[in-house]
Amino acid sequence: MTRRDLPTRTRTRLTRLIDTLERTGQRLTVLTVGSVAVVGLHALFADPRMAWLGIPVVLLAGLSTTFRTGLAVATVLLVAHAAVDLLVVGITVGELPGLVVRSVTLPFLALVGNLGADLERQRHRAMERAVSEDPVTGLLNVRVFYEELAIRRQAGEPFTILLADLRGMRDLNERYGHPTGTEAMRVLAHVLRRAAGRDAHLSRLGSDEIAVLVPGEDRDRCREIVASVVSRLGSERVRLPDGDHFAVHASYGIARFPEDGRDEVAVLRVADQAKERAKAMGLDPVGVAGLDGAEGVGEGDDELGHA
Repeated sequence: MTRRDLPTRTRTRLTRLIDTLERTGQRLTVLTVGSVAVVGLHALFADPRMAWLGIPVVLLAGLSTTFRTGLAVATVLLVAHAAVDLLVVGITVGELPGLVVRSVTLPFLALVGNLGADLERQRHRAMERAVSEDPVTGLLNVRVFYEELAIRRQAGEPFTILLADLRGMRDLNERYGHPTGTEAMRVLAHVLRRAAGRDAHLSRLGSDEIAVLVPGEDRDRCREIVASVVSRLGSERVRLPDGDHFAVHASYGIARFPEDGRDEVAVLRVADQAKERAKAMGLDPVGVAGLDGAEGVGEGDDELGHA
């Protein structure tokens, strides 16, 4: 093992150790035992160099706990080792620089460990987002959304699906390019997310379609979400390259599990059929499974919805 590999290998092994210590109490126990063992070896061998064995303990504290806890562990070790040096070993004037270096190094390593843990957490969150989110809207991707539906279906929990289909996106892409259509999709996703609430799960199913999973068999809540979305979209505009503005509109379909389908695929299909039936009813219609026609929410006669 080369010296260059030593820090990386040490951090890797400490990270693996942290993964095995799921509870805070376990981590504090390991840190306490490690600190006592290091100070005990220092006193037993009466060798100031033994104090450097505290490096893995301090790094572990920084990686597995908060910065304050890591700093506290480093401080306790510093005080304990200094006491051993003064009362047991007996230090000379020539050994004072080493004591000063140690006093600076251990808290610094606690900070390094804490920063490393923060970077690891950020990397982990970024990886989770990369595999679970749609990169354009920040909503769940299709795979994760279907998994959520399957979990609720297997548990026998009722849920309602609200589909929203952006109107005029094809024309936007053809006339002004895909960035303009993408911006319109972002606006719809943002407004839907705010209106749906924290307990809802949203996913971008296709280039111009968003699905909302609403817990419970509550069509009225879905209608309220649509009404809120339409109201908020009234103040949202997408600026077009020619200086004009695009008013965002959508068609909506609602279906419930288990009433409208025995699995998530069937419910989504029924919601899509309800949405398609509603498309002929203006710019912001709501199609509800089991009901004929659509409930109009908005008005307009221009598919592009220029304002």
